Amino acid sequence: MTFQTIEKIALKQQGALKEYKPSWDSTLFWIGSRMFVLVMHDDKTPMMNFKNDPFVNIHLREKYPDITAAYHMNKKHWNTLYYKHSNIDEKFLEQLIRESYEIVLNSLTKKEQLMIKAQEY
Repeated sequence: MTFQTIEKIALKQQGALKEYKPSWDSTLFWIGSRMFVLVMHDDKTPMMNFKNDPFVNIHLREKYPDITAAYHMNKKHWNTLYYKHSNIDEKFLEQLIRESYEIVLNSLTKKEQLMIKAQEY
C-alpha cells in the first residue's frame, strides 16, 4: 500500500481537497471545513489517520494489527493505519476512507453539505 493509493481514493470523494503541511510532513484531506484523512509521511512508519464509529474502531483495532488508536488525535473516534507493510487490500482501504468521509460530511452544517453535494466531480 502506498501514499498514492490513499491519495487516489481520498480525492475520489466528492468535494475532497488535499493540503500538504510541510511543518508536519503530512498531507491532509478535507471535506468542507473538516479533515477526513491525515497521512503522515514518516520514512520508518508512514501512517494514515481516519475517522470511524467508536464501536467499529474497537473491532478494527482488535482484528487488524496495523490499526491502532489514533496518533495525536481523539482515540475514541480516530484510528491510525500503519500502511507501509499492511496486508489490508485496496477495496477495504477504500471502504475505510469512504466511511471516514461520510462521517465527517454528515457532521458538517447543512449549508456546507448542500454546497458539497452541488459540486461536480
